[in-house]
Amino acid sequence: MLKPIVASALSFVCNVSVASDLDGFWQHPKDPVWLEVNEAIGTGIAVRNDDDPSSVGFAVLKEVVTGPKEEQWSGQVYVPQLGGYKRVIVTLPNANTLKMKVKIGFISRSVEWTRVALVPQP
Repeated sequence: MLKPIVASALSFVCNVSVASDLDGFWQHPKDPVWLEVNEAIGTGIAVRNDDDPSSVGFAVLKEVVTGPKEEQWSGQVYVPQLGGYKRVIVTLPNANTLKMKVKIGFISRSVEWTRVALVPQP
């Protein structure tokens, strides 16, 4: 009787921890861009960009490490409009949304990427 309860509880805990994981494929909300985030090495690499195929393999995110709060990470994100990397705070509002927030002076901008199981073929 106790084994099924323990197994169910363990399964639930494992599923919750997987849901908070940054690892995986993420799609930009407006542009045809997909990233593969690898938390262990702290990167988010462009794996498909229909507007600029030459950017495939480029590190959009780098130096990603666990932040001061739970479910928060910090690192560097490439901001094309500024031509360089800027400090970013990454959070997971839910299991399928990765939010990147960049703050420069009084201005901040957030982009919410959506988790996808696979990157579609071009």
